[in-house]
Amino acid sequence: MIGLLWLLTVPSQVVISTPRGVTTVPVTTERGSAALAAPLVTEALHLTTTLDGSEATIGVGGAVFVFQLGAPFVRADGVVFALVCAPYLARDTVFLPLDWLAVSLPRALGSRYRWDPGGARLEELAPPVLSANLLTGLRLPHAIVIDPGHGGVDPGNPGLYFPGGLVEKDITLTIGKLLRAELMRRGLSARLTRTSDTLIDLADRGASCSVECDLFVSIHVNAMPAGRRRDQTSGVETYFLSDAKTEDQKRVAKMENEAIRFETGASGAATGDVGFILRDLQSNEYLRESARLAELVQADVGAAHPGGGRGVQQAAFMVLTTARRPAILVEAGFATNRDDAAFLASALGAHKIASAIATGIVAYLREFERKLTVAAPIGGGR
Repeated sequence: MIGLLWLLTVPSQVVISTPRGVTTVPVTTERGSAALAAPLVTEALHLTTTLDGSEATIGVGGAVFVFQLGAPFVRADGVVFALVCAPYLARDTVFLPLDWLAVSLPRALGSRYRWDPGGARLEELAPPVLSANLLTGLRLPHAIVIDPGHGGVDPGNPGLYFPGGLVEKDITLTIGKLLRAELMRRGLSARLTRTSDTLIDLADRGASCSVECDLFVSIHVNAMPAGRRRDQTSGVETYFLSDAKTEDQKRVAKMENEAIRFETGASGAATGDVGFILRDLQSNEYLRESARLAELVQADVGAAHPGGGRGVQQAAFMVLTTARRPAILVEAGFATNRDDAAFLASALGAHKIASAIATGIVAYLREFERKLTVAAPIGGGR
């Protein structure tokens, strides 16, 4: 009935009121039904939004809404809400049905949002002061950038034992998407440096974690060179940015840094910048926090991996040098080990790795919030 009434009396705009301010968002009817530009709603409500092909995902208040462009419904935590019209893409912008904002959102999160039909107004109710997330115990908003390694013309390592022609870039993207979904399920904001098979420059990956970001996590798959008893080496390692102390750490950094050869106009000489950046950041608090983040993530992911944990490592990874927040790189196993490769290529294995990384991230953020009670923020919290 509400949808039918809107067809007769569609408001020209809606008002979104939050504890941060009041925003007016215009309503469009260019496709015959009332819709809102997703970026405007996202900005007003501080949502997390991701477009992956025809699937649009919005995270808000611990709930995740999944839309299919062209389909008049939305899924949220196992519940399907019918929509008056379907979301669509126009002029590189996603448009969401007005009834999602007015009906579906308040139904899914009724304790937090209230819709006033007379004034075409959505009100975000202020949460209780310092109320903890029931899943994580966290009290503050946090944003994580997830970097699925390689992509596009850069396949990463060839995946000696991966089935069906899979290579490293495929595995990292799968784990990255699962990690994003798991973090959002726990009420955190998370976004990917790439959501499809595309190449992103190494410097741009880390640089995407700056102002609106708390942590940077790069996902990769390890590989042993021929002649190194490769099938007997297995397990997961977590790295933070520092000078490599062992030949194996140098080997892994060299393997991952070689991705720069796929970048337009790049040359191997650029890797010389890493040493300078390391010296510049040596006393930076982010490096010390990165080491702690690596320790906590490694503890959880090592316990979940059938090959076990190979410990926290350090090396000069170019992808970590431009992140201006605590940053780590997870080598999720060895493509040159039969058991590791089968585990990482399986749905269960990828889910286990993603869930374990998420658990380590939450453990670090809980520690971080405890520090805020006795000291000024390092810069990751907002």
